[in-house]
Amino acid sequence: MTINEKIKPVILKKICYAKLNHIDTIFEIEKKCFPGTNGYSKNQLLYLISHTNSICLIEKIGKIVRAFLIINYKKNCLLGRIITIDVDPLFQNQGIGLRLLERGEATMKQRGMRWSQLEVSETNKFAIALYKKTGYIFKEKIENYYESMQQGTGDAIRMIKSLY
Repeated sequence: MTINEKIKPVILKKICYAKLNHIDTIFEIEKKCFPGTNGYSKNQLLYLISHTNSICLIEKIGKIVRAFLIINYKKNCLLGRIITIDVDPLFQNQGIGLRLLERGEATMKQRGMRWSQLEVSETNKFAIALYKKTGYIFKEKIENYYESMQQGTGDAIRMIKSLY
């Protein structure tokens, strides 16, 4: 074994707060995850990232942003709402979404929120399974939640989780 084989570069996976200069990458991931008219526009994402009562976390490896999560909340409110979790399709099924979800929940808890809530397409079985696995429970079905069809339906399931 040569010295070069022994020395492997260390590439750190990191979750951190998004900055405004991440908007182009975040928008590209959004378009990949929600093609057509289903996703947020660049202006909507920019607003959500920069809004005072929003939390936007990114997961990156080196300088490559692979995923993001956006949480919205009202001041002095005990409920945080997960707006979206997007993992670039090239990096899905690696636990990135789970790590972002856990970090987002920890951040909400640190800010005094006691509940996390989200909406998910009723046909997104993979996401629903992830949310159930992490303690989210069914709250209600919302008909015609999405303006455009999400995987064949406009209906969503609202789920909620206690952070305490």
